[in-house]
Amino acid sequence: VGMYLLTAVFGIEVWQRPFIFGYYITDILQMLLIVCCIFISVPQTLYNIHVAYRNKTLLKDSLYEALLPLWSPMLLFTLLTIWAFLSPCEILVKQTRLFLWMVGVVFSNVICRMIICQMTNTRAEVLHWLLIPLAVMVYTATAGFQGKLEEPMLAAFTIFVTAVHVHYGICVGKQLSQHFNVYIFSMKKYTK
Repeated sequence: VGMYLLTAVFGIEVWQRPFIFGYYITDILQMLLIVCCIFISVPQTLYNIHVAYRNKTLLKDSLYEALLPLWSPMLLFTLLTIWAFLSPCEILVKQTRLFLWMVGVVFSNVICRMIICQMTNTRAEVLHWLLIPLAVMVYTATAGFQGKLEEPMLAAFTIFVTAVHVHYGICVGKQLSQHFNVYIFSMKKYTK
């Protein structure tokens, strides 16, 4: 809301000129987001895990099991950061929207699977299976094996992960509707 009000009062030019010490407002907001994540969210998460472990209120028995859901997102963002910085064709500059779409879809799939694991009280995956083809993509792109094919390969991978995510959502929806004996997007019961 604050950003909309800022734009309404000062116009879009506020985002296009340096704000303070030569930094744009967008740069300051990005730094603020990163600093808050590192110094507020991560310590709070680790503190909550520590308290739950100490009070023996974790759903899983060991600290390893409690930290298990963190590995896939950490590996995902490590791979994506490597790809963005070491891409020979500067994929993040040339295909920003497509790259960010792919990041969002893969991250959503990883998180949705973790949420389902939490809801069903099952063990989280150590390594999400979509990270394996992503690691191959990152390796072949940064090693220069893809060459001029890096952009089409990103497009193909994005289509693939989007289809996988939609399929997963449909399957979860069907299973939940059967379990709760309701139609999807309706609260009516099945009639047999």
